[in-house]
Amino acid sequence: MIEFPSSGDSVNLIWLVSLGLSVGILSGFFGVGGGFLVTGGLIVLGVPEFYAVGTGLALITGSSTINALKHRKLGNVDFRLGLFMVLGSIPGVETAKRLLLYLETQGLEDEVIHYVYVVVLGALATFLLYDWVRAGRKRVGGDVGPLGPFVTKVRKFALPPRVSLPVAGIESISVWVLVLLGFCIGLFAGLLGAGGGFLLMPALVFLLGIPTITAVGTDLFQVMITGSFGALTYALDNKVDLLMALVMLGAASVGSQLGAVATRAVDGSRIRFLYALIVLAGSISLALDQISEAGESLHFLSTVSAVALLGSAGAMCLCIAALVVASRMAAGSEAVAVEGHGGDG
Repeated sequence: MIEFPSSGDSVNLIWLVSLGLSVGILSGFFGVGGGFLVTGGLIVLGVPEFYAVGTGLALITGSSTINALKHRKLGNVDFRLGLFMVLGSIPGVETAKRLLLYLETQGLEDEVIHYVYVVVLGALATFLLYDWVRAGRKRVGGDVGPLGPFVTKVRKFALPPRVSLPVAGIESISVWVLVLLGFCIGLFAGLLGAGGGFLLMPALVFLLGIPTITAVGTDLFQVMITGSFGALTYALDNKVDLLMALVMLGAASVGSQLGAVATRAVDGSRIRFLYALIVLAGSISLALDQISEAGESLHFLSTVSAVALLGSAGAMCLCIAALVVASRMAAGSEAVAVEGHGGDG
């Protein structure tokens, strides 16, 4: 155990480093800052909710910056799209912070964060799994989801000004659609201590019809900016444990490289399916932690929730690593086969 002076809590260092490493890998692979995982993880590790939110924002600022730079080299970032959404996300973060400060005066911030997290993560996981079942397991690629007709209406929204987003494959779309989407993402970012990426990536895919890989990179760029603003606002209120964030960021920087490279080895539909599983695990973990507070006989569920969250994150990281290895082996076999046919000729 190590004591962190800012938050006044003692946290198991091994679990904290494991959480940071998992956040780095999953952030690079799914295009999220990792806030839904780190904030939930800190909560179940016993960190007070407000500090978990602020420290989570500080961590995802560093994690998303590292991964956004990696995806920029891979050509997966639409900077124009990200900047337009930031125009809405920053006011959204500030609105959420003021709401949380009010809830704190009423003694309700813990319950609100817990319940909203469980509901939002559960609903998102359910939708993503529905998309997987609807599309069928034989689907190899493509990003056309169940909201295809709605995507068309969103892109045709006529309120000017309109902008072209060639990297994202959008010929023309209203700026107000992007600003409104950014505001909604920023609201959840400030309320739940996440950069909003856990919602933005699927929103870009299913609401705007952007390819999954581009959504991953652009999501990280937007999360980098939103997370920075959110972390600053919480730091000014002394709600960030910087030492705790730095410990996790060191581990996250190691894992981020694997996650970003792995997106080149896995198709979009499989990325979204795996994302649904980790989001669902986060929702179940937080639900167990909330149930553990119902009575002394249920306190053991708090430990179960922590093990479930970190265990599922670790298992997902191993799964991502296995997919990368399998892809490299398949590519190597194809290369050998091509050389063999060339020699026969």
